[in-house]
Amino acid sequence: MKESIQRPGSEVAIVIYDAPLPPKYFRLNKKFLRTLFFAVPIALTMVFGALFFWGLGSRLYESPRPTFSTVMTETETKIAALETELKGVKDSNERLTEKLATQSPANTNEDPFLMAIKKPYGMQNLLNKNLVNADHFAFVQEAGRVSLKFDIISTTAENRVTGHVLVFMISAAGTMAYPAEANNSLSEGIKYTLGEPFAVARLRPTTAVFQHQLTGDSVKFVVYIFSREGDLLMIKETQRFQNGNKK
Repeated sequence: MKESIQRPGSEVAIVIYDAPLPPKYFRLNKKFLRTLFFAVPIALTMVFGALFFWGLGSRLYESPRPTFSTVMTETETKIAALETELKGVKDSNERLTEKLATQSPANTNEDPFLMAIKKPYGMQNLLNKNLVNADHFAFVQEAGRVSLKFDIISTTAENRVTGHVLVFMISAAGTMAYPAEANNSLSEGIKYTLGEPFAVARLRPTTAVFQHQLTGDSVKFVVYIFSREGDLLMIKETQRFQNGNKK
């Protein structure tokens, strides 16, 4: 009898006492209990997990991909700068080749001061295109020198213009050029590349300084702007400025 009593059965008995009511007796199958307490929670967890990942996956698919800023090393930055510079040189060479293939002579008869500048080979007169302008002229006198301040303005903000600017000062003492190095070539003709290099996308302040004690009643300036390839972009003559230091 002892062996039959101790042998594990397939059912579990539960007695519930609820006085003064008589006790209630329940018999439950062990397989049912295992299913209820183990299989059902696992199945529900799998179902809810699948639903969660399905919903998360659809949201991730619909949401835009995040963009991360690119961190460039010092070497990569130098390479990028060199590539940009190389592209600029290639574009300049293409424009120069096209210019030499279809060159049109510049008319220098209308501007006698342009004769002081050596005409670059294949120079084109692009004055009518009005690519750049000069404005906001200001005349400054100091001890032993005079300065002309002005702004180089690009008329097409979407295009960056590069080139050289030469300034002549005409006074009672004669003609002087800016930059100062250009005065050494004034007699035989100034190369446009001696002009101050510039690059402008919108506005570029410029100051032409002449180390000269001004003589005479007044002075005026003539500004010439050439492209980097040597095309004539602008000629502008200022008003006459009075000599404030004359005694």
